[in-house]
Amino acid sequence: MARSYYYNDQKLNQYIQPRIKKYYNYTHQKLVEEEAQIKKKIQKESDVIKHCEKSIKDTREIENRLNEIKISAENKIHSEEQIKKKQIEDNINISKPTSPNNAVIFSGRNLVCAVIAIVASLSIVESKGDDLFVVIWIIPGLFFAFKVIAYWVLKQEDEREWDQYLLKQSEYNKRIDDKFIPSAQYKENKKNIEKTSKLLVQAKETTTKDYELIKARKFEIVLLKKILFEFKRFKKRASERERTAKINAFEKKNRSGAQNIKEKLLKAVRIKSKWACPYCNNSSDVNTAEADHIHPVNKGGLTTMQNMVLICKKCNSKKTNLMLRVFCKKQNYDYDDVCDRLERLGKDV
Repeated sequence: MARSYYYNDQKLNQYIQPRIKKYYNYTHQKLVEEEAQIKKKIQKESDVIKHCEKSIKDTREIENRLNEIKISAENKIHSEEQIKKKQIEDNINISKPTSPNNAVIFSGRNLVCAVIAIVASLSIVESKGDDLFVVIWIIPGLFFAFKVIAYWVLKQEDEREWDQYLLKQSEYNKRIDDKFIPSAQYKENKKNIEKTSKLLVQAKETTTKDYELIKARKFEIVLLKKILFEFKRFKKRASERERTAKINAFEKKNRSGAQNIKEKLLKAVRIKSKWACPYCNNSSDVNTAEADHIHPVNKGGLTTMQNMVLICKKCNSKKTNLMLRVFCKKQNYDYDDVCDRLERLGKDV
């Protein structure tokens, strides 16, 4: 299976970013459905890879069999050519061209260079009175020096002789080939070689295409897995977005219901001039009072007459979404007294 570290992160992002843009505003349910589809695509791509790998294996076996057939046919052709051409060489009255012997170790040129080197070495020993042991070291050096000189002096002559040899060898081979009459089996082997050569080329092309397809499919799997990894973030964000939308809708409904409850609570106050906040117990203008959920909405409180009460602005701004006991503790209010006042108003505490 393909692994992401085979590819550069920058290259991956280049391919991933355009493909994940459409998922930004998907709902959580839609992302779950897309996630399932992507997993199916990964499985499908894996099946394609397995099919290609099997195809490569089968093609390799075919190539091995074709190579065996080709080698066998080539050996038979070579054997027949050797036998028949040997017979032709024995029957015709033409001598086979001999190659120039300049490259042979015991050639005339090497012999002349060796003789000159020995004579020159002995002359040096006699003139300078050196020990005969020195000759052993001087002769090889002089021999190779004379050999190099001879090579450069006779270079053009050597090339001319070699060209003549190649020309004679070509004419000799042409005469042998003209007299060579292949058998029916020889021709059949030739056809087999041509046929197997074409099949081998096709097999190689098929294998190359399979490898390219495997590479492309593995890269696609890496991209899909990277996209799946991003889905964790997308689903989390979609859930938060949907949750926020639900809360906003619920709060909007609550606000609408709270306004209706507030109007009912205001009507229930008989003597508005003597109204006091049930939390802080301070007198205030009831017309400026605000409706509060005794048990907060975000803690499961309902928008009902039993759970809502008119309180002063100051207490409402401080209570926010706190539980009643926590609020009383923070404001140093007597929780039991507050509960008594709320119960007298018919509230559930």
